[in-house]
Amino acid sequence: MMDVNDDTFFMVQLPEGKTLHQTKEEAISQLQQQADGLEAESSDVNIVKIAVEDDDWTIAEMSWQTIALQLMGE
Repeated sequence: MMDVNDDTFFMVQLPEGKTLHQTKEEAISQLQQQADGLEAESSDVNIVKIAVEDDDWTIAEMSWQTIALQLMGE
């Protein structure tokens, strides 16, 4: 079981499967670790942010600009 902090979590989707992460940084790190051999144009590669507020769920794909800026900042 995964604890959800601040009612938000992230899903990394790769061709090999999906993983859940508590923070944006963990999700981006997972994507970075699995980057070798991935096709840049693949629609099977993304990070999705899931936020829950009461009974409302917001599901949004994280932009590649956000991911790139996070990686460049490391």
